[in-house]
Amino acid sequence: MKKLIVGLFALGFTATALFTLYPKNAEASVEKQIDDNTTLLAQQIQNEISNKTKLSLSSNPYDYIKDSEEYENIVKLGYKAFPVLEKKIDESEGSGLFDYIYAAAIEEIAKVNLKEDDPTPWDTGEKFSEKWKVKLESIPGNVEKIASSSEQSDDDKIRSLTKLGLPAVPFIIDQVEAGKTELFPAIQYLVSDSGELSKSISPVDSAQWTKENKAKFDDLKKYVLEK
Repeated sequence: MKKLIVGLFALGFTATALFTLYPKNAEASVEKQIDDNTTLLAQQIQNEISNKTKLSLSSNPYDYIKDSEEYENIVKLGYKAFPVLEKKIDESEGSGLFDYIYAAAIEEIAKVNLKEDDPTPWDTGEKFSEKWKVKLESIPGNVEKIASSSEQSDDDKIRSLTKLGLPAVPFIIDQVEAGKTELFPAIQYLVSDSGELSKSISPVDSAQWTKENKAKFDDLKKYVLEK
């Protein structure tokens, strides 16, 4: 069938894996939750292919995750899913549908669009992974550059910081702690599900928030700095 469908079950799903699922709970590892939801989604897609539905004829990967509860469950895992999803893409043989789906999940969690303003946008999981690593490596320096810019207004700085995505939050927190509390709305946007950019929190509140929540982003900061 389509190129993206070819590698669908190259993930090593067996009949046992398809039907032996474990209940999700707070103690379940991030990887296990991703695997469980991937298994369910793979089974649903296989059913579509077997039944020769309209969806099975689509070459658009986003059609397979539209309104998918399993995909949303992966996205809801938040930034802790980054290393697992990235590893699955990197260790995959070929560049199949699920590599693309994992890449889409990373973008949605991170609130970034790596295809935007890119003359050679990614179209496979492998290409996404290359661009994702480059982006992560550039984040600490870009946050510093934006925060210290004398040419941008505060609003422009906030817009530029939000375009860096969720992985930039630990480094924006460092800037806020250093006294640049005017940048706090970028954190609000990136950690908020609503996606609404607001300046309603005062500098005192923002300083308190960063103090109380900085440690929650230690793993994310470590992940970025390892690139």
